[in-house]
Amino acid sequence: MPDKARSDKEQLEQLNEQLLEAQYELRKAGKGPILLLIGGNDFAGKAEVLDTFYGWLDNRFLNTRAFPLPRGLEQQMPPFWRYFRTLPLAGEIGFYLGAWYHQPIREVSLGQITAEAYQQQLQDILRFEQMLVHEGATVIKLWLDLESGDCGSRADQSSAPTEVAMREWSDFDGDAFDRVRDAVRQASDITSAEGAPWIQVDGAESRARDLQIGRLLLGAIRTQLQSHLPDTAGRPHSWIPSARARLDELDYGQQLDKDEYQQQLDHYQNLLRTLIRHPDFAHRSLLLVFEGTDAAGKGGTIRRITQCLDPRYFRVHGTRAPTDEERLQPYLMRFWRRIPAPGTIVVFDRSYYGRVLVERVEGFCTPPQWQRAYGEINDFEQQLKQAGTLVIKFWLAISAQEQLDRFQARENSPLKRYKLTEEDWRNRKQWPAYREAVHDMLEFTDRTEAPWHVISSEDKRHGRIQALKIVCETLQHALK
Repeated sequence: MPDKARSDKEQLEQLNEQLLEAQYELRKAGKGPILLLIGGNDFAGKAEVLDTFYGWLDNRFLNTRAFPLPRGLEQQMPPFWRYFRTLPLAGEIGFYLGAWYHQPIREVSLGQITAEAYQQQLQDILRFEQMLVHEGATVIKLWLDLESGDCGSRADQSSAPTEVAMREWSDFDGDAFDRVRDAVRQASDITSAEGAPWIQVDGAESRARDLQIGRLLLGAIRTQLQSHLPDTAGRPHSWIPSARARLDELDYGQQLDKDEYQQQLDHYQNLLRTLIRHPDFAHRSLLLVFEGTDAAGKGGTIRRITQCLDPRYFRVHGTRAPTDEERLQPYLMRFWRRIPAPGTIVVFDRSYYGRVLVERVEGFCTPPQWQRAYGEINDFEQQLKQAGTLVIKFWLAISAQEQLDRFQARENSPLKRYKLTEEDWRNRKQWPAYREAVHDMLEFTDRTEAPWHVISSEDKRHGRIQALKIVCETLQHALK
């Protein structure tokens, strides 16, 4: 065996041992995950790379995904829905073929989307990847090509890929290939960022290719094992709270008598039932988000909405504290898994806004995490809107005295005592901090695609009718 071949073989064997040990430590520490996105020329060995690492590593903790163009339900859901649902868990290594770059590059190259739309999609991808990095993932983006030259000299830098995949683009003509190259260069320029750079790999020689990728993977795992999340590093931050106190603008004296309440309840429930049966709603979906002061009547309001609907087509999710496993996942991942499909309704009784409310106030997340969450939530709701989901958000508000009266009534009622917990009393002591958090939430996440409806629920009948009315009017406007 020639000396170089023997040396390469020994290096590969040593790297194999180091990777297997590092994978075990990654799993033990619960760090990560590590995501390897593999793109480029099919003939540069993408499949062979997978074979190599599946031969080296413990397959139980590997997660491989290939994403063809969306089909069926995937076409009707937000673009990142299928990616969020398949993210690897902490301690795992995920191999992604094509991933979230495949469809935008293909569509802009074929002229199916404009250059401006492509740029916007790349910005969406950049924010998605940065969210993954901030949540503890490592993202390694590899572009395999067949260029000759010293690939070692390119191992530590991002460079615009120059080759395109073959079989993926077999229906393209010569001009389209040029457009693909341009699109890939733009993707590299825009989305190569801290924690998720593009790295070009020469696939002409398989051992050198596997050594380069293996060393990149080993370095990423070791960095994960030695580092803390960026948000826990104690870096300084500044925050300018909202100057508007919307809760003080409410009229808490609005009331409905029992007869008028029943009349309007019947009217709006019948109208809602009719609207949900509208043929156009089969192509839309509805997400109702209920937040509010403790004891403000969220449960009763939700029941008045759902009791007139077909149970087969709606689901109510009561949001609780995340499990140990969910704490190791991106914060929004469990909510992405619960968004409504076309023709259905999902209700969140408490929601993803917990990060900027209870988690912020109680110190369950760091200031950089809850400050960053406003933008992540806005991105999430924007995607829902673009996919045809109507997002209606309610904050049900009551005064401090009314809350105390309701707490005391629950405490004295055998049928309602279970609703009152020590946590409710503890939260009440944080009333000023929660008010500040609510005002910030309303300021920074009240957007055209998903506006906040702040309702006085001092009188429960008034609050219920207002929520029903808003749901009906929003549907009427969307379905006309």
